[in-house]
Formats: sequence, C-alpha cells, structure tokens
Amino acid sequence: MKFQTHTAIGHDVTPAPAPLDTHEAAREFTATLAHLLQVEPARVIHDEYRTAYVWTNVTVSLPAIGEAVFSVDGRKAAHEAVRLYLDNKAVPFAWTDRRSAGQTFAGAVAAAVRERDARAARQD
Repeated sequence: MKFQTHTAIGHDVTPAPAPLDTHEAAREFTATLAHLLQVEPARVIHDEYRTAYVWTNVTVSLPAIGEAVFSVDGRKAAHEAVRLYLDNKAVPFAWTDRRSAGQTFAGAVAAAVRERDARAARQD
C-alpha cells in the first residue's frame, strides 16, 4: 500500500537525542496498521517540535476506522516517553523485544480497533 507522509519540524535549539527513532517507528507504524487493518491510510502526519528535547506526534488517518496517534516526549526514557491513542482515547500497550516499536504500536491499535468493534456489535 502506498501512502504519503507529511512532515513538519520546528526548531528552537539543538535537541537532546530522542528516546527512539521516530522516523523509522512512524514508517513501521503506518505500514503495519495498513497491513493489519487492510486499509490504505488517507493521511499520515509526522510533527516534530524541537526545543531542548524533541516532541513528536505521528497521526495516521484510517478511513472507516479513525485516527491512530503515537506521541513521544523526548524528556522521558523510551518506555515512559510514548503515548498511544485511537480517536483521542488512550490505547494500552506492552513493549516486547520481539517486535519493533512501530509494529508494537500498530498491533496495540489494531487490537483496540477489534475490541471497539466487538463492543459496538454487542450494543446493537
């Protein structure tokens, strides 16, 4: 599946190193979401704001599913730095050594989508 990533980077000073490679994680997150959910992303936005640290948000808009976002706060260590959301609701995830960050995030979002859809089906 093909998708275009829009990147915006703001600079104030030279930042400290990020807790993870957000560019690679963003590519893997988007590609894995597309594969797991079998939907081509409508839009991918990779925002970075650099001050003494880097704050990153990667937003993937998925038609008929919603928006998946991971956010990285460069002031924190890798595991505490990441937050994951589906339609502005926090998504829990667990780090594993077997999968990359992007694949871990996408797997957690895909599980949240399945859980949300199952809940909606039970309510109908």
